[in-house]
Amino acid sequence: MFCRVLSKTGNFARVNNFRASFRPNIGGGSTSRSCSGSGNPNGSGNPDGSSNPDGSSNPNGNGQFANGENDADGDRYEKDIKTKILKSSLPHVSLHGWSRDTVAAGAEDLGYPDTVHGLFQDPGAELALYFYSASNDSLSRLLRDGTLVGPNESKAELTAFLTNTIKTRLLMLQPYLNQWPQAIALLSKPSNAPHALSNLMTLVNDICYYAGDRSIDTRWYTRRIGLATIYKSSELHLLQDKSQGYDDTWNFVRRAVEECVKLDTMLESNAQLAKDVVTASVSTAKNILGLSWNR
Repeated sequence: MFCRVLSKTGNFARVNNFRASFRPNIGGGSTSRSCSGSGNPNGSGNPDGSSNPDGSSNPNGNGQFANGENDADGDRYEKDIKTKILKSSLPHVSLHGWSRDTVAAGAEDLGYPDTVHGLFQDPGAELALYFYSASNDSLSRLLRDGTLVGPNESKAELTAFLTNTIKTRLLMLQPYLNQWPQAIALLSKPSNAPHALSNLMTLVNDICYYAGDRSIDTRWYTRRIGLATIYKSSELHLLQDKSQGYDDTWNFVRRAVEECVKLDTMLESNAQLAKDVVTASVSTAKNILGLSWNR
């Protein structure tokens, strides 16, 4: 397994070696290199055996490493490599699920060695998180460019907008519906749940914003918790839906949104009720979202 060479060492040669180790295998042959040393056969960063043109062993030639710059450069490079691999891995989910094998297959498609999955602590979960975040970005673009038109003042338009937006986001799961229960299980693990929750809250926050919500009181919380609960409940409903065109799920979404809009109208005129709902909703939402583990 490839070791993770890009630790916070500030060693310039190790950054060069990381790039060399995971360069796509265009011309054939092995792309694997040792995690120590550099990309050059002589084990240094330059052909003459030094890591600097002046013959010194330090990048800036004055006995000091440019730690911050090299670390940042290496972090960006690693992040770019990982993103490319995860994107390339998605077509393999239907065959291997959300797993290490899927990520290895995606790496091979790009010409990287299959052992590159060693860059990922939890390959399957990181792939599911990447897909979730990428889907959120896709929905955000649809909202931003007006493909999904926001509501005016009427409750009917608000209900239609929320229903259609949730439906659009849920349909992004369609290529992976058979494998999505595995993703839910992975993202419910304590080590992954905070990232999954962050992705979910990004989703509902975008929807609320484009629905016209600018609240700064307790309704900010109730609306987002309510919408998150509707989304996760609808997601579970979709996984079991055998109806034509998922009609049962869309009817479920519409009814849930209608109830949520009615509740929001009630909370506008009753501040104490709003606070009570927030308290009760947090506990309920944690259970629905799969966050009720023991710390």
